[in-house]
Amino acid sequence: MKRLLLIASILMLAVGPLYSQADTTSYRPPSVQEVMDFFKVMHFHDQMQSMLDNERKQMNVMSDDMFTKALPNGTAEERAQFKKILNSTMDDVFKDFPIDDLLRDMVPVYQHHLSESDLNKIMAFYSSPVGQKVLREMPAMTAEAMRVSYMRLQPKIDEMMTNMKTRLQQMSQEEQNNKSAAPKTVSPDQQPQN
Repeated sequence: MKRLLLIASILMLAVGPLYSQADTTSYRPPSVQEVMDFFKVMHFHDQMQSMLDNERKQMNVMSDDMFTKALPNGTAEERAQFKKILNSTMDDVFKDFPIDDLLRDMVPVYQHHLSESDLNKIMAFYSSPVGQKVLREMPAMTAEAMRVSYMRLQPKIDEMMTNMKTRLQQMSQEEQNNKSAAPKTVSPDQQPQN
């Protein structure tokens, strides 16, 4: 414990001067307008709208599964009515989603984590033609990277599922063995009388 305190003290003495020499002007948080300009450069509004549209499409795809789980013996008419209610509900949620309000709510998060200098450097890159290309290509690159990582991950997932199935079977077998090995209790009315 004493060694740990000694090491911590030495580190504090070594790092302390670095903090005192830091340029405090570079740690000024960005203004609200600077963060909003950053959101514009990064196309956050469009990205959020795209996310909402994708979420809505996923909900439509999942609606059949949701209906089947809710009403396994439902009729075609009930399915159509369910879809109509679901679409109406999704319209209420997604139609006038306040993206601009959400972006304004996010400003303090960015002000907390990025200095004005950080944000200016990031914006300089993403405002450049290469930065804009990165933003345009990012969704496709992310989708392709996910496919590649899934191909690498899938055998591990299969192995994990096989191991889990084996372990569950072993646990079940052990439980059955324990039940059959347990002594049987005899109720008082079945006890032999002397």
